[in-house]
Amino acid sequence: MTRSYFSKLSIEGNCSLVFITKKQSKGTKRKTRQAKALEAKKAPRTFLELVHEANLDSLPPYVPSYLKAAVGPPSSTSCRHFCTVCGSAATYTCVRCGVRFCSGRCQNIHNDTRCLKFVA
Repeated sequence: MTRSYFSKLSIEGNCSLVFITKKQSKGTKRKTRQAKALEAKKAPRTFLELVHEANLDSLPPYVPSYLKAAVGPPSSTSCRHFCTVCGSAATYTCVRCGVRFCSGRCQNIHNDTRCLKFVA
């Protein structure tokens, strides 16, 4: 018997009886099957429900929140383009499929594994 499973072995007098008590957990509560089933039944909440539960209207006016955020006018500059392989700024595009990449190394990776223009 190992000590990790049992906390105490006690022998009473001359008797050959051995009383074994299991080690008690330190305040951790095991989940029952019913608790696990109830947890699994909880329906996912939508974003609007979460915003409503946050009660953002009760915040002071100087505190920024999702409802008070303002969107500026659309930008006249073009949007940024990212490399599909590594995620850095992309300056080149694939001739076959039009996907963007940043370097020759990323182009080779794209051509070997990701270029799907002519795949049936």
